[in-house]
Amino acid sequence: MQAPDDEAEIRRNVMSPERGDSGKYRGVLTGQVLKDVVVEKARAAELLYFHSKGVWVKVPRGRAKAETGRQPISVRWVDVNKGDEQNPNYRSRLVARQLKATDHSGESYFAPAPPLEALRTVLSLAMTRIGSHVPNWDPSSPDRTQLSFVDVRRAYFNAKIDQDDDPVYVSLPPEDGDSEVMCARLLRHMYGTRRAADGWQEEYSSLMVKLGFRQGDSCPNVFHHPEKCIVCSVHGDDFTSSGLKTSLDWLETAIAQEYEISIGPRLGPGPGDAKEGRALNRVICWCESHIEYEADPRQAERLIAECG
Repeated sequence: MQAPDDEAEIRRNVMSPERGDSGKYRGVLTGQVLKDVVVEKARAAELLYFHSKGVWVKVPRGRAKAETGRQPISVRWVDVNKGDEQNPNYRSRLVARQLKATDHSGESYFAPAPPLEALRTVLSLAMTRIGSHVPNWDPSSPDRTQLSFVDVRRAYFNAKIDQDDDPVYVSLPPEDGDSEVMCARLLRHMYGTRRAADGWQEEYSSLMVKLGFRQGDSCPNVFHHPEKCIVCSVHGDDFTSSGLKTSLDWLETAIAQEYEISIGPRLGPGPGDAKEGRALNRVICWCESHIEYEADPRQAERLIAECG
């Protein structure tokens, strides 16, 4: 398989009149039939990323059984269109099947997630005066208050596995020509393994503290930078922040120096600022005197489909 040259090629394939929908691939969230050629390109791009980040090293399959007493952990593809038919955004993620509903390993695989109130608080503080916290709503000011949305791509791969830990072996996907005789020893955390979420949480928390943020006492996923006047909530790989424009410029640059990221529209009061963005699939609108917050539209579509 060939990896896509860019996202524009994926979009052209999705919007092509010749759909090529065999029904072989379906979105995991909605059951939507996905285009074969686009899913295959997205999967190829994912495998190339595995190799570029050094996520694993290939070893003979027998090595997993010899060192752990078990066969390599099986893997599966999770294909999804994170957009819709009009604005497609195909993603394919290769995940391990180590996490199970009934886990008797005795290992801890807990990683904290912020409550929804954390996101709402970040949005509210862009519109709320409280104590010394005074947002700047002057549309012409270079230090006007804005909202920033940053997504770290394939976040778990940024957290290296401690080599003193027990080795983790996973099967190779069938798209890999060595899958019959080789497996992979993980060098970085992979989605679906027990320690992955906790490893990533430790990774980004260390970065935020190093940048001068204070980590939340009751919720370790929220951060406050007193000097830069930034508040931030981190949910998985999504960083949602409010603060002064110059401070958010600094934050996005600092995160980009450490991770591969995509940056959403920067919302704010300025005439050139965006007025609509998304956080955790929720639609955020910056209005003249307030911020509007809308639930994930895809959930409504899913409920309608399920109810017929």
